[in-house]
Amino acid sequence: MALPQLPPPIDITNETKRGVIDGLKKVIEIFQAKGILEKSIGYQNVIHDPKILYDFIQTYKANAELVSKIVVGKNGGPVEDPDTPLVCNISLAQVQQLLIKTCARFFLERDTREEELTVTETVTKTRFLFFKTTEQVERKTGGGFDERKVREIARYMAFDWQLPLLTAYAQLNSAQLLELGEDIVALQTAEAILEFSKFDQPTIKKAKSTAGGDFTSILATRPGAIGGVATWSKDMYGFYRQALGDNAFEFFCRDKAFYMVCASLEKPMARIYGDVLCYIAAENLEEMQRLNIDKADVLIAAMKFAFGDNIRAVLSRPAFAKDILRKLVESLLHVTQEKSQLAISAQITCKAIAPQVLTWLSKQDA
Repeated sequence: MALPQLPPPIDITNETKRGVIDGLKKVIEIFQAKGILEKSIGYQNVIHDPKILYDFIQTYKANAELVSKIVVGKNGGPVEDPDTPLVCNISLAQVQQLLIKTCARFFLERDTREEELTVTETVTKTRFLFFKTTEQVERKTGGGFDERKVREIARYMAFDWQLPLLTAYAQLNSAQLLELGEDIVALQTAEAILEFSKFDQPTIKKAKSTAGGDFTSILATRPGAIGGVATWSKDMYGFYRQALGDNAFEFFCRDKAFYMVCASLEKPMARIYGDVLCYIAAENLEEMQRLNIDKADVLIAAMKFAFGDNIRAVLSRPAFAKDILRKLVESLLHVTQEKSQLAISAQITCKAIAPQVLTWLSKQDA
């Protein structure tokens, strides 16, 4: 899965830094003169407040032509893309990265800073070899910030969409961040970061080892699958990934109790179920396991045909096993028809009970 690429590392000289700062200040002045940036916003606001910086970047993108004489390519021409080198010797993407890193570090240092407390201690001192006195001494504790966490997050800050996520990033611990590394850019919503944050380092490490090159895709699409991936061996992960395609990530979001039921499935049988394994309740899967592979195949196909878009809602209900599915399974257990004839019979049966099933379904949430 293609993810945003971090700009090349920046080697900033004092001259380059002065050029970026002076250029930014001039852009701010022009935007204020044009009435598209509040007069109260200055350079310090832009580099210290994530929301202000995010809004400023959007303003620049929408009005770049207003400052085309300030933001100039190294060759003196217009800036055609973010990777074009500027007169200050770095690209526009690198300027943005520098501003975002600076802002992120300031925000995170403040967000992770401990409360500074004053504690009073009793200290005993010896005077003139024999005489002892006690004194009350005040000492300050705390007040520091999590330097390791700040460093790891700031290292991979480069994109404007990351700024609203700083509060969510700050919920991750240093061990989680070290496992993520550059893949942090795959977590592009606060919800995805929250899902990822639920797993400890050993689980994340095991999932990385098991999924290999898929790990980035898991982060980008279903971070909640990490726990499931860590549950399976590399061989079984590879099997389900191949058998289910991208639906596998939904399957790996399921709980260990469901995987215990899946463990008894032979690989050919698991392929028959396919994406049904992403949503079928354990109780329904256990009921279906009474059938051989051919009968399971025709019943799954018949239910999909008869229940249509409701198949997920039906099979995900545990009560379906006892209320309806058991009778369907028992009706097939002792049938000895050819598979083609069995498929027709199963379709007719499922189609006939479809209204009953939909009525049953409507009552489940009542």
